[in-house]
Amino acid sequence: MNLTVGILLAGGLSRRFGSPKAFAEIEGEYFYECAYRALAGVCDRVVIVSRPELVSRFSSNYDVITDAEWVKGKGPLAGIYSGMIAIQADKYVVLPCDMPFVGPEETKKLVALADTSADITAVLNHAEKIPLFSIWDGRIKNQLKNELENGQLRVMNFMEKVTTRWIDTSTIHEDQLVFRNLNHPDD
Repeated sequence: MNLTVGILLAGGLSRRFGSPKAFAEIEGEYFYECAYRALAGVCDRVVIVSRPELVSRFSSNYDVITDAEWVKGKGPLAGIYSGMIAIQADKYVVLPCDMPFVGPEETKKLVALADTSADITAVLNHAEKIPLFSIWDGRIKNQLKNELENGQLRVMNFMEKVTTRWIDTSTIHEDQLVFRNLNHPDD
């Protein structure tokens, strides 16, 4: 099959941001549109995972789902799992909507540099790990389900339990600001 699916995470509560980040704008484009474009360049399909009250705000041109009922609102791991069960694939490229500066070139480089033997390939810079700009192998779906069933919701905790390879962001783009996560409207 060899299908690659993009999972665009756009369902966070955006407490610090003050409004849904998916619909914040940068240069006349919604954050989610930026992330979608970045994923569409390397994925066979892209699914947006959001909250029920936001679904109608997305263009009908996009495939938008909500978390599986039993993990509804449980954070990024729940969103990734929900994307995995919505569309069966070999690989999933994950990108949150609040990283609007990551574009098609960065996702292409991540895919090209990915460790195909790893369960997850993600990025880090000199200051921090950036777990949600990553590639997840479909074979870990059941392990992810088990973790969620046991109440383990932390992305980094899950990444420590599987084979995760970290790629330095400088090999993808020299400007480290490209990888920043926008948590406040003035970021």
